[in-house]
Amino acid sequence: MQDVTVYDGLFSKDEMEKITNIMLSNCSFNYGERDNPDTPPTGLVCDFGKVQLGEGFQKLLNDFVNKIYEKNENLKNMKLYRIYLNYFAPRENPYFHIDGHGTMTCLYYLNPEHNVNEGGETQFLINDEIKGVQSKPGRLVIFDGSLEHRATSFRSHPRLTLAIKFHK
Repeated sequence: MQDVTVYDGLFSKDEMEKITNIMLSNCSFNYGERDNPDTPPTGLVCDFGKVQLGEGFQKLLNDFVNKIYEKNENLKNMKLYRIYLNYFAPRENPYFHIDGHGTMTCLYYLNPEHNVNEGGETQFLINDEIKGVQSKPGRLVIFDGSLEHRATSFRSHPRLTLAIKFHK
């Protein structure tokens, strides 16, 4: 898929579980964000730029971001500007949106299991077609933030993703 790169196995299952537990224990969620000015907010968001981070948690985030920089050449000349958790309740229906021109977005799927019938993929609108990336546990997807995209919720359990955004 043009401008969308997928990486699996960035962390082991144990590392991923540790990352998820540490992130959730450091989170204070707020009611979601608007995908567009004319749409209502969806989901819940924990913005790590707005919370006091412990030294161990800050190191975990730094290590995580450094691993992402190593994986993708397109990020070499970009700066991290936002890192947060997205939480969508079952059957929530987010909207298509863009993250901005000159940005790259990274999503890391923190769900403990994957079942294609549960949904939870990230959908991209490319050339008037919807294309999706499945939310497999531990999967990292990196894409141009100017691509129209949206999360889809799971059918029966929450969807949790770490979002990391870079700009030129």
